[in-house]
Amino acid sequence: MTFDLNAYLGRRKRLVEEHLFACLPVAGTRPEPLTEALRHAVLSGGKRLRPILCLAAAEAAGGHADDVIFPACAVELLHTYTLVHDDLPCMDNDLLRRGQPTVHAKYGEALGVLAGDALQTLAFETLARTPEKTPGTVARLVSELAAAAGAAGVIGGQVEDIRFAAAPTRETIDYVFQHKTADLFRAAVRLGAIAAGATGDDLARLSSFANRLGFAFQITDDLLDAREAQSGAEPELSCLDVMSEAEARDWAGQHTQQAVDALAGLPGDTAPLAALARDLLRRAV
Repeated sequence: MTFDLNAYLGRRKRLVEEHLFACLPVAGTRPEPLTEALRHAVLSGGKRLRPILCLAAAEAAGGHADDVIFPACAVELLHTYTLVHDDLPCMDNDLLRRGQPTVHAKYGEALGVLAGDALQTLAFETLARTPEKTPGTVARLVSELAAAAGAAGVIGGQVEDIRFAAAPTRETIDYVFQHKTADLFRAAVRLGAIAAGATGDDLARLSSFANRLGFAFQITDDLLDAREAQSGAEPELSCLDVMSEAEARDWAGQHTQQAVDALAGLPGDTAPLAALARDLLRRAV
């Protein structure tokens, strides 16, 4: 029986958003401008890929998606904070995201900064609500997400992205792809797996899957961005600065195959993760 990825993604997105929206302050909550900015940032759409990976990882580890909904929401809140800050005038200075005004474009730069800060702290508040099957699980989850988001993770990757955007080397590309993108993919999968009780080899397999998937995702994003690039735009770091499109497609394909191979031996259903990996690669073909 063929796995229906679109139906799976639709179901999982609805589950994530039902709980994600409930994590936000109710409309009208004081300070109202901040509440509006938070809700605008989170409710403006998106594929919800990272939380869906979190849920699917729990299932692949032999657990249940419903048991890891708080980690899934936490990783999406943290991801949204990174987007809000990436859009700021001091970063990428983007005025639109998903066809809507970015937070700073609609509410001002100060609220853009503060809304991002609030989303980051809300992510950890949400993560701390995870039910513990084993004592110490929540502390471990918090440590995982903090490490992925901090100076040795997403923030470090963003710094090097800004620093070398105009003239990256292959070493820079590897560093930025690892920390700005793959680290958060890896955290999303590990949060779901750990909350579901995965240990040892199973956790290692899922971590390898996520790391490879993160690289493949970013490579395909660069290929898609190159197709849509406008002349005169500010330079953005891309793997296509150091390799051809054909080489980039081969690189993405290698990472995707290695990601799928890493799923072998897991106790739960790995079809969603494998289908997701292959579908992400097809975006750039």
